[in-house]
Amino acid sequence: MQAILAIYLKSLLISAVVVLILSGLYMLGTISRNYDKPLSVRQNKIFDVLLIDILTIPILSFAVLAILIILKSR
Repeated sequence: MQAILAIYLKSLLISAVVVLILSGLYMLGTISRNYDKPLSVRQNKIFDVLLIDILTIPILSFAVLAILIILKSR
């Protein structure tokens, strides 16, 4: 049971790092392109990206978990 939990936590960390790096790059690109827009519009885009991150990290974590279990069984 602890082995599965350890693999899940590892996959959660991997997926969180990947999603945060990709969303950070997206936010930097969005902010640099939309610099002339009002601050509230830019903040809304950032909040949208953060909500998407919160929803996608657990889903991606289960996908990474499946890959790690397959690799560990070999």
